Amino acid sequence: MPLNLEPIIVEPEDLTSRVSDPERGRYVLYDTDFPVETDPKYAVAPGVPPLAVPHFSVGEVACFAFAGHLTWLKRQLKGKPYKVASGQTKAWPLLLNGKDLTFRSVARGGITAPKRYTLADIERLACALYERGDIDGYELQRVDQILIAMARQFWARNEKREG
Repeated sequence: MPLNLEPIIVEPEDLTSRVSDPERGRYVLYDTDFPVETDPKYAVAPGVPPLAVPHFSVGEVACFAFAGHLTWLKRQLKGKPYKVASGQTKAWPLLLNGKDLTFRSVARGGITAPKRYTLADIERLACALYERGDIDGYELQRVDQILIAMARQFWARNEKREG
């Protein structure tokens, strides 16, 4: 028996009007679109902008944004290795528009503190991976679509809780 499905309703928060243009510093998602994390467990170092909710571990980002390739993503975040003429191995840093891309770590844990990635961070990460040639334009577009869907779901769930 065929299923009768209701039409999909697009939320009034329409992100399609935003255009991602990293070269001009324009993106679809910004941390200011989301509430600030208040859980002390996820506090960042003083002087560092606080995390926005939702935020994710590198394993979670690898799973939902990059098809579960945790080892691949960790290697990309460390820098892409290459050999120089003298036979030494160096690493290409992760750059976005020629600037180092950095991410926030939670304050607990010292040097090995886990990094947390907001939806805006993940969008910039995907743009940097595209810029470096590690993903193609189709994968960049798919990652953006996933992030937009997650943002819409987050906003929808929060409106239900507040209302």
